[in-house]
This record gives sequence, structure tokens and C-alpha cells, in this order.
Amino acid sequence: MRFHHTFILVLFLFSLSTSAFELIMIQAVSNSKKTFITRHGKRDGVTVGNTATFTAEDISILAKAVNITSNFTQWEIINENARLPFEKGAMVTYYPANEYIWALSTETERKKYIKSMIPTLKQSFTFKAGLSRGLSESVSDAPVASSRRGGIQAEVYYERDLSFNIAFDVGLRYDSEVLTVPNASYTTKRTMVVADILYYFDQLKDIIKGEIFVGLGAGWGFSSTETVGLSQSGNAMLLPAVKLGLTLPFNETYEFILDTAFDTIETKESQEDGKVQSTNQTNAKVGIGLRKFF
Repeated sequence: MRFHHTFILVLFLFSLSTSAFELIMIQAVSNSKKTFITRHGKRDGVTVGNTATFTAEDISILAKAVNITSNFTQWEIINENARLPFEKGAMVTYYPANEYIWALSTETERKKYIKSMIPTLKQSFTFKAGLSRGLSESVSDAPVASSRRGGIQAEVYYERDLSFNIAFDVGLRYDSEVLTVPNASYTTKRTMVVADILYYFDQLKDIIKGEIFVGLGAGWGFSSTETVGLSQSGNAMLLPAVKLGLTLPFNETYEFILDTAFDTIETKESQEDGKVQSTNQTNAKVGIGLRKFF
């Protein structure tokens, strides 16, 4: 009998809370992302100190009323470590009876249905290996021609989020390539410092669990080329490098990365007699990597 009464009370309180649900618009957001304004005021029964929950999709925040006029209320996020996940003009679900939901839900259910904090900006290390194929190439003043160059890459990057869709990375890249010409083959090795700006598309996250990303990068380093009876070395510049990739997470700490890229690389190498040889090449490459968040 006690369980029955408790169950009836739970249903009653929950019905009270859900009856106050209302779809409203965020009228303004502060630069600090800590306060925002809605078209609710004293006429709607809001008083200073009232708390409410604001939800959109699977993100929710708790806020309290700090300043009120007849038609508007300024809200402040209760969690000091959180920032407002909504922009001006966003439509959100507002319900003032949050105490019922929070009182009746276990910690597991709260985490399942309400995220009170937006995700934090992440940092990671990525280790990648790849294969490349030359598309075109010119040497010094010679005309551009199709390239018979192919090679392998090894890369390691440190990546840090700048926002929830934009990140940058910086790292080291090692290339080993072989150029085959009639009666000879040339081996080129490069070590470069590289950096990229990355943009992640999260619209497909619910479908594929991962994210599609694009990137634009540049790099600089050292290059050396050897063949029978010839050795030369100098500088290499990577500009630009255009990337398209896909992340495939398998837990909260690790994820696989698949990507393809198009590189333009210019090298200037000095031969033993002092002559400088310039090479411009365009490569396509594919890679696979493992990322670890920390």
C-alpha cells in the first residue's frame, strides 16, 4: 500500500512539472555565456531567485532569475563551470518546476535524460601512418609532368579544441618517397613541423557516432635526396595541405582516424657542386591513425 501511494505521488508531481513546459526563445546572451534573457517576467509569476531548466535536444542547463521586469527575466547559470550552450534566437524548452524532476530522478536517470554541462574543450595526441602517390612534378625550370613518385608517412600531432567545432594541431611528419625514372631511382626523405586548422561537422554524429572533418595546413622542414653517385639536401615547404577525414570513436578515450589529403610541396636542395635544384610536387595521400584524449 505504501508503494502504491508513493507511485501515485510521483505521477502527480511529475504531471505538475510537465504541465509547465513551454517553448521559448533566447532573447539575448552575455559575452561571458553565463547569463541570458527570456521573455518571461513578473506578469508570468517569475520572482528573483526562481530556478528553471532550459533544454534543447540532449543539452540542459539550470539557471536562476537574477533581474526581472514585467516582461523579461535575466537568468544566470547555476553551475559555475558551465557556459551557455544556446545562442541568441535559439528555441528551448522552459520549465520552472525543475525541483520535481531532480527530486524524483536517480543520478543515473539525470545523466541519461539531462546534461547539465556542455562538453569541455578536449586535447589529444594522434599517431598516423599513410601512403602517398605523386600526381604531378616539376624540377627547376622543367615543365610540369606526371609523377612516378610514391612513399610512406609517419605523423604525430598534438591537437586542442578552440571551440566545439574548430581545433588546431601541431606536430611532426616524416616522409620517405621513391621517384622512379628510366635507368634510375631517387629516394627523398623529409622531416617537417606541420600545423593545421580543423573543422568538425557533428551533424552526422547520431548516425555514424563519429565526425567528418576538413583541414587546411602548412609545414616546413628539411629534405634530402639520394641516388647512385648523387646526394643533395636542403629545405622543404608544405603549403597548402588540404585534408578530409572521419573519426570513429570506440570509447571516451580513444578513436580511429581515417583521412585523405592533397599536398603541395616545394623543396630546394643543394648539390655537392653548389647547384640548387628546386622541385615542386603535388601528392595525394591516405592515412589511418589512433587518437588518445587526455
